[in-house]
Amino acid sequence: MTEEKTLLNELRLINIALKRSMSAICDNGVPTVSSMVLHFVFMNGGNALQKDVENEFGMRRSTASQLLGKLENGGYITRAVIDSDGRSKRIYLSEKAVAEQNQVAQKLRSLETYLESALSAEEKNTFFKLSGKIRRKFEPNPENSRGGV
Repeated sequence: MTEEKTLLNELRLINIALKRSMSAICDNGVPTVSSMVLHFVFMNGGNALQKDVENEFGMRRSTASQLLGKLENGGYITRAVIDSDGRSKRIYLSEKAVAEQNQVAQKLRSLETYLESALSAEEKNTFFKLSGKIRRKFEPNPENSRGGV
């Protein structure tokens, strides 16, 4: 029996394939989301604000704090309170994380190139336009304070 194509199913299948690819790239025993956070900090010169991590990954403050705490306990990062704003924290990568991220960055560039080869420039622009439109449907708005359905 052929399953009817739906946006939810197609997005689920893409998500599964991407998670598998990311797990293969980030095979250092660190969960994929944590690896992506480390990569984000790495691409920002080895340090970033916790607020930037929250925004980049759409995380709540408590979720980001918990994830960063695990990375700190694992020796991947250190966090420091910013003197000018006691509520803000800056994240710094450890030498251990930098060494791993040099390899991860190369693998991610290869994956990006591989994925881009499936689309023309016009298709890529259309994809970004459509995925952005779908993503915005999940953002909070006055009619639905929690986003989503």
